[in-house]
This record gives sequence, C-alpha cells and structure tokens, in this order.
Amino acid sequence: MAEGSSVTEMSASSSSPDDPVIRILLMGRNGSGKSSSGNTILRENKFEEHESEVCEGQTQIGEKQVYVIDCPDVLDPDLNKEQLEKMKEQLVSRCSAGLSSVLLTVPLQKPVQNEEEILDFMKSLFGPEVQKYIMILFTYEYELDQTITEHLKQKDHADIQRLLTECGGKFHCFNNRIKTDDQRQELLHKIEGKMLENGGKFIMKQIKRSGSKANLFNFSRESPAEDPDSSCS
Repeated sequence: MAEGSSVTEMSASSSSPDDPVIRILLMGRNGSGKSSSGNTILRENKFEEHESEVCEGQTQIGEKQVYVIDCPDVLDPDLNKEQLEKMKEQLVSRCSAGLSSVLLTVPLQKPVQNEEEILDFMKSLFGPEVQKYIMILFTYEYELDQTITEHLKQKDHADIQRLLTECGGKFHCFNNRIKTDDQRQELLHKIEGKMLENGGKFIMKQIKRSGSKANLFNFSRESPAEDPDSSCS
C-alpha cells in the first residue's frame, strides 16, 4: 500500500446478536418507499424523499433501541461531486458504530432499475462482507392482488428474483400506509436472525495512514470534506 493511503474495512464483530441497540441502514432509489419505510419504523415523519444528505432517527421497539439511517439515492443524477463525497463521509461516520442490517428498498409494482448498482456501491464503499447484512425490503405491498410468493414466481419478475437471490433470499414486506407494530417487530426478528447467522454486527475498522482529514477514507478525493456529523432535522 502506498504511503499516505488509507483503508476502510468492515467485518462481523464479536458482539452478541442480543445487543440492545439495532442500527439499520436504508438504501434505495428515489421513489422506492425508502424514506417512508424509515418513517414506518420510527413511527414519525422524520425522513423526506429526495434528501441530499444522510439522516438519522431513533426509536424504542420493545427492549431495543433502534437507530435508522436514511441514505439518499447514491446514483441520483442530480447529486453533484461535492454532495456525493459528503454523503460518503456521512455514511461512514454514521455507520462506524456498527450495522445490524442494510435494507435495500424495492417497490413491488415497478421494474428493477439501479438496485444492482446500489449494491455494487455498497460493496465498493464498505467491502464485500456487507453483502451478508443486506436484506430486501419490498414496498407498496398493498398494491398487490396476490401474495408476495405468487408475485415473485411470475416469469416477468425474473429481475426481482435475481436481485433477491443476490441478497441471500432474505426479504421483508412493508405496507407504509399502516403503522402497526406487527410489521416492525417481524422486521426486527428477521434482522436479529441475520445477526445470529453472521455472529454480530458489521463493525467498521479504519486504518489511518495520513494526518489529513481528506485522506481518512479510501473513497476521499483531494478536496477537504465537510463535517460528516451534520444531521437533518
């Protein structure tokens, strides 16, 4: 490795899957129901679509303290270079405490678009091990006139089937028009099961080889980044 370079890695921690803190990262394209799903988990209207910054909210579900990180569409063509770099630093900063799950929101009634590219972005930023923590969160389930299983078996949904296979076959469905605890509790149960399989959370390991903040992360570019700890109201 060249002098002055840096590495950002994430790996499964030795923390217990019974950790009282659950940290969820929401990824997805604009219009996928990502921010609405975050609001369903939080039981409040914390997030808005088309945000250009990473936002975070928290809530209590049973005995679990749940943190939800809402990431903008990383492939939004309206994001300029500076916004994208700031977003990457915000992502690393907010995920540095560990991730219990990465939820990729996919609308059931729309064709797959840039979801596979979003997965590639995640693996490029955090490393290939992040794949073990990714779960598909299907949205707009209320628009279906059949069960999710029947829907996925249809031949014209081969793109969704392929995406689901890439994410280990793990998925959950959200109806963001209702705010019941059942779908939140079921989601947490699936996340905890995934953590049990993986041996704990996904923890970031940072190796800093330069005193320059701009070189702190392997994705950083030449210009200094803005404060990654800024939050949304």
